[in-house]
Amino acid sequence: MADIIIIGGSIMGSSIAYHLAMTGRAGEVCVIEPDPSYEWAAAPRSSGGVRLMHGLPENIEMSRYGREVYKDFARLMDVDGQPGSFDFLENGYLYLVKGPEQVAAAEESWRVQTEQGVPNDLLDRDELGARFPSMKVADIDAAIHGPQDGFIDPHAAVLGFRRKAISLGVKYVQDKVVDFEVSGGLARKVVLESGERIAGDIIVNVAGAWGPKISAMVGMTVPVEPLSRNTFYFDIRGKIETMPLTKDPDGVTFRQEGAGFTAGQTDTGVAFGFDWEVKHDMFDNKFWPVLANRVTAFEALQVKRGWAGHYAFNRMDGNTIIGKWIGGLDNFYVATGFTGAGLQKGPAIGRAMTELLLDGGYQTIDLSRMSYQRVIDDKPLIEKGFTA
Repeated sequence: MADIIIIGGSIMGSSIAYHLAMTGRAGEVCVIEPDPSYEWAAAPRSSGGVRLMHGLPENIEMSRYGREVYKDFARLMDVDGQPGSFDFLENGYLYLVKGPEQVAAAEESWRVQTEQGVPNDLLDRDELGARFPSMKVADIDAAIHGPQDGFIDPHAAVLGFRRKAISLGVKYVQDKVVDFEVSGGLARKVVLESGERIAGDIIVNVAGAWGPKISAMVGMTVPVEPLSRNTFYFDIRGKIETMPLTKDPDGVTFRQEGAGFTAGQTDTGVAFGFDWEVKHDMFDNKFWPVLANRVTAFEALQVKRGWAGHYAFNRMDGNTIIGKWIGGLDNFYVATGFTGAGLQKGPAIGRAMTELLLDGGYQTIDLSRMSYQRVIDDKPLIEKGFTA
């Protein structure tokens, strides 16, 4: 028996567990996670980016809180009395655009950022070239540069939240949810693959790309599906200036990673679903031409390794769906559809879900527009500008 059962123990589940436990008011919290190594979880396979470069105030504020938490993460997650080491690399983000439509969207996004107090710069071609001399910008019309944005170790973030939550009394169960016992408009128990049944007063589904299948077990439909993303690590000859995470107008992103670089792109040209195959031909045919066109030093590079991860892709509008299953089971909650921005929003989602469950409503960032009601009403919450 638990007061709150959390399905999924990666960044969202462990952040929620941590925030709940820190209040001292949550009672018994149980997290169900089938793989404590998180080998296949989305967050540890992500780029680890934390950016304020968003086009919706809610997303900016969620990432702002994430930035605050991650910059102080070693102290906040300390268990043994001595702060550990957890780097926040403030290398920045850079969003390149070309053509009237992309420029207009970037300008609108930048205005939202400015109104929210984000010190990002809107650059013209000359300013961009002067700031990043190794970059070829003749075909670029404008760019947004976020100098305060940066990167963290995503695997360390997940393990940090998990370890701290456990130290605060949260119970982690290594198992897989396969069904629910439902009666009287409530989810009464979760049924596990092992055959065990755990009763709970509140159920929170934050199982990432696996979450929609779990929601379907109780009849809840969310417009979210797993979408494969391939990432490759490569190195170059010589050195260039420190590069921010850069999103090219063609959709390929690249950033520095240790002594080399990583490049990634969501594979929107394939069907939704899990696909763990690393598509090396994708790098040769899509990534490399874009990289070589953007940075001269990338014309001669050597790929060292590649991996595949998955977005919990919100087909409706690419944005978070959070809160109670409106019109469904009164004690069934979800947080899903992060579409590649989950790691940076993890701390804020943990705090927001804690407020919903314990206080009955949001106390800090108002995420009401991101509730399940917009799915019922079929009213997308569209964000312009940089998307993951």
